[in-house]
Amino acid sequence: MNIKSPLNKMLGDSIGKNFLAIIVVALVLLILLLFYLRVYTRHNQNIYVPKLEGLQIEEASSILKSKGLNIEITDSIFRKDAVPGAIIEQTPKPNSRVKTGRNIYVSIYSKNPQQISIPELADYSLRQAEALLSSMGFDQLSIEKVPSQYDGLVIAVEYKGRTLRANEKIPAGAPLTLVVGTTQLSDSLNIDNEYIISPHSNVDSGNRTQSPNRVLKENNSTKIDDSFF
Repeated sequence: MNIKSPLNKMLGDSIGKNFLAIIVVALVLLILLLFYLRVYTRHNQNIYVPKLEGLQIEEASSILKSKGLNIEITDSIFRKDAVPGAIIEQTPKPNSRVKTGRNIYVSIYSKNPQQISIPELADYSLRQAEALLSSMGFDQLSIEKVPSQYDGLVIAVEYKGRTLRANEKIPAGAPLTLVVGTTQLSDSLNIDNEYIISPHSNVDSGNRTQSPNRVLKENNSTKIDDSFF
């Protein structure tokens, strides 16, 4: 019994030391992990996002750069009454807390209107052409009617007095003129009528005075002037 007692004591001391060492190593690893997470997440280094709406993009970029933040333009909108380059909205919103190096996304008013391609509209009905252009943002449309064999069909689309080519790009929302054919104007102009003016304006065989614009042939029907016989 006396021989086994010192051995048991040594084994117990060894197990205790190993267990204590394991606890110490675990505590050290836990401390190192917490320190790493603190550095990685930049604890207590949050930055309040400033209000950028209404500022010019250059001014906002300088402010964010001084705070360790970046700016990125995600969208631009054109408005005639707006200040070009001014910021409309931002993400994240003002007073939000973010980390250093975060991108702040903004939308601005563009300096130039967006260019939109106008499709070929010849032979479209006036209603179809108006609906299509309206869906594309063109709400300043004027109509010019010209004589045509076909009523209500679009002949051309004009911008600033110039006929547009198919798929030509113009500024969004620009005023356009739709040149539309109409049969009413062609009828009023008597396009199908043929006129023959008498070369003699005063005397005929019966000494009767004739009008200088006497019509001999009209609407494709022949009328013979007896005064020539």
